[in-house]
Amino acid sequence: MAEKRKGDVVTESTYQMPNAEEIKSLNQCLARANAGSMDAILQLRSFLDVNPQIWQKLGDAALVADQAWINQMFKGNTLAAESLQRVIDNLRSKLLGESESMVEKMLVDTVVSTWLELHYLRSVDADNTNRTSTLNSELLKRLESAQRRHSTAMRDLVQIRKLLPGNATLAPLRIFSPSKYG
Repeated sequence: MAEKRKGDVVTESTYQMPNAEEIKSLNQCLARANAGSMDAILQLRSFLDVNPQIWQKLGDAALVADQAWINQMFKGNTLAAESLQRVIDNLRSKLLGESESMVEKMLVDTVVSTWLELHYLRSVDADNTNRTSTLNSELLKRLESAQRRHSTAMRDLVQIRKLLPGNATLAPLRIFSPSKYG
C-alpha cells in the first residue's frame, strides 16, 4: 500500500485496499484497543489519521442512524434494505442539491432520519393484529411525535435556506395554495 500522510486527500481512485497482512495487523490492533490497550488506541488513531475515508464513513452518525432504521424495517430482506438505501441516498441528494453548507447537510440528515422513523412507525401501525389498546395509544403518541419532529426538521431546513447567503434565488416551498381551494 502506498504511504499516505495525515491530511492527504483520499478518493476512490487513489485509495488502495489493504493487503492481507495489513488487515491481520489492523484486526489485532482493534482487538487490543477494544480490550483497553492505550498503545493500541494510539496506533489506531494514527491509522485513522492516514485513512480518513474510514472514520468519515464509520463515524457518520446520520448513516449509522439510517442503517439502524433500515435494519429495523427489513430484518433479513436484503433486496428491500438495499432498495431503501438507494431511496434514502436519492432523497438526501435531492434535498441537499449543490449545497456545501454543513448546517444544511445536518438539517437534511435530520429530515431523512425523521422521514425514516415516521415511515417505520406507519408500517408498524399498519399491522395492528394482537395489539392492546395501551400499545395502540403508545404507538399513536410515537407517530404524532415523529410527525412533529419531521415537520420541524423540514421547516428548519426551509428556514435556514432562506437565511444562508446565495440562496435568494431558491423558489419558496409552497405547501398550500389558497387559490386551488378557495
